[in-house]
Amino acid sequence: MAEDGKCRKSGLELLRIIAVILIVAHHEVAHSDINVFDQTFCVKRLFFQLLYLAPGKIGIALFLLISVWFLADKPATIKGAFRKIWLLWRELLFWNLAALVARLVLDPNGETSYAMGHAWLDLFFPLTRNEWWYVTSYAIFLLLLPFVLLNLKNMGKALHGECCLIMLFMWAVLGLVPGAGNDIGLNVVGFIYIFVLISYYRWYLPRISKRAAWIILAVGMSVIVVANVFLSLIIHDATLLIEYVSPWEKEWSIPILLISFGLFELFRSIKWQSRVVNYLATSALGIYLFTEQPFFREQLWTKCVVLSDFYDAKYAIFYALISIMLICAIAGALDLLRSFLFRLTLDRHRGAWFNALWNMLLSKFSFLTHF
Repeated sequence: MAEDGKCRKSGLELLRIIAVILIVAHHEVAHSDINVFDQTFCVKRLFFQLLYLAPGKIGIALFLLISVWFLADKPATIKGAFRKIWLLWRELLFWNLAALVARLVLDPNGETSYAMGHAWLDLFFPLTRNEWWYVTSYAIFLLLLPFVLLNLKNMGKALHGECCLIMLFMWAVLGLVPGAGNDIGLNVVGFIYIFVLISYYRWYLPRISKRAAWIILAVGMSVIVVANVFLSLIIHDATLLIEYVSPWEKEWSIPILLISFGLFELFRSIKWQSRVVNYLATSALGIYLFTEQPFFREQLWTKCVVLSDFYDAKYAIFYALISIMLICAIAGALDLLRSFLFRLTLDRHRGAWFNALWNMLLSKFSFLTHF
């Protein structure tokens, strides 16, 4: 997305690429066939233990920060939200259709009638089926954004600031208690939470310096590393260890937000332009969609890259890093191919079908003109 309606900022586009790499790194461990917390504690286990949660949560936060930063200063309408959802839905349909074809080709006799009976629901209703929780939450957030934006602006600085403090106390401070029941979870509430915080920063506060951004980043990373090392040394039960480590690394936690915000400010300050980076960044969302499509995800982490196959190897960390980059490269290439196919077909008149449908609805329901 272009900053302030101008050209794409390569610093933030590069950050999109880094964000999706972090997400794939997280999935390599989170979707693996072994519990790294059960392994003997050493540098190698610490590396994979750190991949278990934090990178994915940082990546998701970075994606969201980049989006809401621009949304905070743009007019939001219901029509605009539905148009974005329409364009996004086409990509979801593509990846689900590709997965369905791959499933039938790779294992034509393996599908039960129950699974195939649900395949068409996944194909046409991926948002309501919650196949990609981030996309579903983002779509709901877009629909709520006009109302959230209007009310935040009407609040003014003082009341908006108080809202930020209450949210931080409920979900950032109290959320550090292990097993806390007030967790936001993976849903639209976290999106609104981040939007409330970042919009306050954008509208009312001076921009932090690079030095401050580096400090914020270092503090967040240090907290997560120290927490993992310290807790691993005193807690030897894997289940209990995960319960105590998770509050520091779950989505929207203080350390995760510190790291994400620090990175965001550092990369936002980058002034150079790169057409190559801008072009490659267009596939960032596609990499996420491909690697998290249920069928492709199962194939990736149970057949293509199986952590248990190389965890005990001497160069396990190196193998992990290579596999992460290779998966991102292949998924990115596939999404660039999808984008090329869309340009030849659906995007020749991008959004034309939606506009025609919206205009037809306007002719039937005049109240939609207010949207």
